[in-house]
Amino acid sequence: MIYVMSDIHGCDGRYRNILKQIKLKADDHLYILGDVIDRGPCGLNILRETMKKENITLLLGNHEHMMLEALADPDDADALWLWYRNGGKVTHEHFKHCTHAYRAEVLEYIRNLPINIEVSVNGTDYVLVHGAPLCTFSESSRSRTAREHAVWTRLGRNTPMIEGKMVIFGHTPTHHYLPDFPMRIWHGRDKIGIDCGCAWGADGRLGCLRLDDMAEFYSEEEV
Repeated sequence: MIYVMSDIHGCDGRYRNILKQIKLKADDHLYILGDVIDRGPCGLNILRETMKKENITLLLGNHEHMMLEALADPDDADALWLWYRNGGKVTHEHFKHCTHAYRAEVLEYIRNLPINIEVSVNGTDYVLVHGAPLCTFSESSRSRTAREHAVWTRLGRNTPMIEGKMVIFGHTPTHHYLPDFPMRIWHGRDKIGIDCGCAWGADGRLGCLRLDDMAEFYSEEEV
């Protein structure tokens, strides 16, 4: 079975609740579309777990990207301010108390995270992304690089996608497409949004989609 979720943001209780529901087996695979860190207190622990599990693949999200940018140059106050403004302080405080070897291992892991992944399930081709497909980057994009475009872009309901493929994305909470609260997974014509606002408190939750039969799972924890 193939599962996708996104934007856990350190909410360990909600993450564990989903894992309990899906009962991930060794021959299953879980793709997490970025942003496991920041806002909630357990982001680094969840990230560390993805490093160890062969049947879990993490993609780069804008929060992991911000972490790299902020820590690449200790004198870059703007990068640190941006990270903190988006909930990165809790991650940074935890990170500063880790061993040098652990910090080096984590940063190397994040540097090598994939940006987009393509999978095919039951004859449907999916492109898994955090914000947007890399191939939609152009010189007219607001981002400086294709990498930034892929992790920061917010897709509109009618943003043109890739012909013949279904894009599954996180990053943009699904309340932008659906009026429902708590949020739920949004199914568009050529894209599926799965960021259900995990770090939003009672208005949000963690969503997970099983691609084999399109079954939806939602966290039942409040924190």
